[in-house]
Amino acid sequence: MKYQDQLNPWVVHKFMPNLQRTTVARFRHRNEAEGHMKVIRQMQPYARFAIAFDVRSDDAERPAVDEAVKAVSAIG
Repeated sequence: MKYQDQLNPWVVHKFMPNLQRTTVARFRHRNEAEGHMKVIRQMQPYARFAIAFDVRSDDAERPAVDEAVKAVSAIG
């Protein structure tokens, strides 16, 4: 993970077909991520988005992050 990404751990993900996702934006504070997600939900009302706290390091396994994103998306 790049140093800049470590400074901005809150990530807004957009869910794509076939259980894929893409990172829309990264933020330093959760309230900034929530505000951004509110705006993009108004622009794309039928798309699905989720906020996640990205704590992975270079050695971290990707499945743990995937499970966290799935849990957050199930709520919203």
